[in-house]
Amino acid sequence: MSKNLKPKQLDIYKLILGELKPKPKINGLDFAKAEGYLSPEGSAVTGRFVPFAYQEEPLIALTDDEIELIVFFKSTRIGYTKLINFKIAYNIAEDPATTLIFHPNDKKATDWSKDEFKPMVRDMKCVGDKIIQDRESNTLNKKSFIGGYISSRGGVSANNYASATAKDVIFDEFSRFPSDVDGEGDPYELGKKRTESYWNGQVVIGSTPTVKGADLTETRFLETDQRHRYLPCPHCNHFQILDFFKHIKWDKEYREGVKVHLTQTAYMVCEKCDNKIEHKLKKQMDKKGRWLQTQVFYCCEEWQKPTDNRNWYYNEDNQNDKSNGEALCKHCNKTAEYNRSGRKKRGYAIWAGLSYQPTTTWATIADTFVNAIGNVTKMRAFYNTWLGQTFEEENIKIDMNSLRESAEDYDYVPDKAKVVVMTVDTQNDRLEYLITAFGEGETSWNIKAGKILGDPINQFVWTKLLEIKNTVMKTESGRDVVVYHGFIDMGGQRTDQVKQFVRRNSKDFIMLKGDDKEVKTNDARPLAQKKISEKEKDLIMWVATTKAKDIVFERMAKKTHEYGYIHHNKTFDEEWYEQFLDIHKKLQPLESSHTQNGGDEGGREKKNEYDLAGGGEVSQQYDSNQTYK
Repeated sequence: MSKNLKPKQLDIYKLILGELKPKPKINGLDFAKAEGYLSPEGSAVTGRFVPFAYQEEPLIALTDDEIELIVFFKSTRIGYTKLINFKIAYNIAEDPATTLIFHPNDKKATDWSKDEFKPMVRDMKCVGDKIIQDRESNTLNKKSFIGGYISSRGGVSANNYASATAKDVIFDEFSRFPSDVDGEGDPYELGKKRTESYWNGQVVIGSTPTVKGADLTETRFLETDQRHRYLPCPHCNHFQILDFFKHIKWDKEYREGVKVHLTQTAYMVCEKCDNKIEHKLKKQMDKKGRWLQTQVFYCCEEWQKPTDNRNWYYNEDNQNDKSNGEALCKHCNKTAEYNRSGRKKRGYAIWAGLSYQPTTTWATIADTFVNAIGNVTKMRAFYNTWLGQTFEEENIKIDMNSLRESAEDYDYVPDKAKVVVMTVDTQNDRLEYLITAFGEGETSWNIKAGKILGDPINQFVWTKLLEIKNTVMKTESGRDVVVYHGFIDMGGQRTDQVKQFVRRNSKDFIMLKGDDKEVKTNDARPLAQKKISEKEKDLIMWVATTKAKDIVFERMAKKTHEYGYIHHNKTFDEEWYEQFLDIHKKLQPLESSHTQNGGDEGGREKKNEYDLAGGGEVSQQYDSNQTYK
């Protein structure tokens, strides 16, 4: 037949056949670059979508038929909602497929339809043109198109999972779902079952995490290849996972004896070459960054850690290579067997430190962390929404036995110590004191604890205190050392006697008083502030009580080798440990250690050891620029 056609007719037939031929499938990244649009309802910056470098591989994975599960274990502010929106747009305009998106409740399902999907239909022509415009096909939370439909549903009712079949199922804010939906089981399993009719069905989970050990998203993330973003150092090209506590540092200085965090100076320190990396280089590093598997795997009869092997497959010339980021066996150099058996499970750990948004600078993150110190609620939010990590209440699980077992046997001041201080608590029938040595990084050693029995109204009690304060102690190497300064709580019992004693011995002691309101929260957010009292002109160290005691909570979670670790002394009696733990076990921010009107003395006495420990943290900051000779 073609022999009888004229050249012009033949060209027309070729053009028609070319249009009828299926288009080669593009991936989610190419689609988002070509068609993606940021609507004003859901984005501070509107217009054509330009992905951040760390978003590119996830966009490819979201349309990869070889991947059955993708888990975004994430903080806020990383653009996750936009990634999901473009996957749904792809399932409508490019590769039609029914998609179910589940939310923590029905209201959020409706909010997403109004605030995210509706503007996307309006602003992305490729999506809007495919939606069937009739009332029977469309409701607020369900939109039909040729080849399928998109349905936004609450995930707390089993009825919303029933009688539905979909190629793709998406869970938004999965950590807020119930672990058991109406007694019918895990929401992930209920959602996954909806995709079983498709050989290439995919489940996507995304959420900021919650509590460690009970977080639904963390559970599913641990089933994946657990990818982290590795960034190359601009100085030595060493690839490393950006970790807030390991890599992000900032300058500090002392103002009138109070440590000030200069968070605006925040920078990254390379774990290999120790060079400082300014925040302005983050985008440059991310463009060369890689998503790499960290999940352990079994190959050549051995369990292997990718983070130890540091051997991954990565084709720099082909971003679409589906093996990119997979760990390689250190023996056979093949991609991990985990990645060769069945369809893949991909996990992405993404936190705000990677984001390019102006509200997620390292300085902002550092400032948020400093502001959260001493406040369990704020610290939980910091871990969950900024770091994208689960949070364990104070990260401390400790009892009498473990605390005593961790105690050390020493009767000297360690040579590593820089200053020795004394904190004193007053009761109607005694004084209680704690002598503590502080070293680099605010690591501390409890040297001696004791009681001076007798009503502080009597002079002999104070004479004995002064004697103990000035007693010469020995360091490990035999040097002589004395307590540099003493700090006495004036908010407890016998306040008049405390004032009289400190006025007579102002070179040796200073008064402490706890009041969160009195310590103003400025950009330095100090633990304590020195002030002169208006009437009596006494120098008083005002303490942010809750913050001081919660710092002790935080320090108890430290490991022996970490800065800030508290070394306990085996010579301390059981009562000391019992009272110390009695307060710790409450695991909640403490009120001021003093009641408004003197209060319950019994309750007050139970807090003695924590008052002393918290006071030690304050006194260290006051004296940290001093050293003994």
